[in-house]
Amino acid sequence: MVPVEVYHASRRRGLRVIRPRRSTHGRAWVYATADPVLAACFLGNRGGDFTCAVGRDPGTGRPFICERFAGAFELRYRGVRGSIYVLPGEGFRAGETGWEKELVCPRPVVPLREIPVEDAAEHLLRLEREGKLLIARYPAKIGGIPEDDEDLVRRAVIWYRRFRPFGFLVLRELGKYHPHLVARAREAIRAGRYAEDR
Repeated sequence: MVPVEVYHASRRRGLRVIRPRRSTHGRAWVYATADPVLAACFLGNRGGDFTCAVGRDPGTGRPFICERFAGAFELRYRGVRGSIYVLPGEGFRAGETGWEKELVCPRPVVPLREIPVEDAAEHLLRLEREGKLLIARYPAKIGGIPEDDEDLVRRAVIWYRRFRPFGFLVLRELGKYHPHLVARAREAIRAGRYAEDR
């Protein structure tokens, strides 16, 4: 059940309407979550999953950010300004993206209110100090992230196929942050691995 209010993070301030945008799922949606702390984890998006994993820790139930290499948290969040928008939950639905915490709406949404954030890193570190967020610094892992980073290889392979003929850009992005994984991703593509995954 979608709550009365949901939360959407953006680097753009002063938005009067949040419009659907195409993302890695291949469809145009307005993305949101029922948790304002989890939404704050998406204030910075540099490198996406290749820089920091975002999720909910199964042990504590708290949202987490996990660095995928040393310095990834600072790279992704330091100096990033933006806002968390409170949106009406009506029209949002779960179960469309494969991540149960993600809610989507196919039409434009008018925000109820805006919460400005001056520096995403400072905001997230404050949430960590308050015990509302877990930040795992590299090389620590959290939430079932594999030690061998195979989840990043899988993600790169899926996106490579999804965004053809521009899949080479996915491998270029992977190589920017994880050059040691590019050969594994290429081999997985050649071998037809992860073909059944979304």
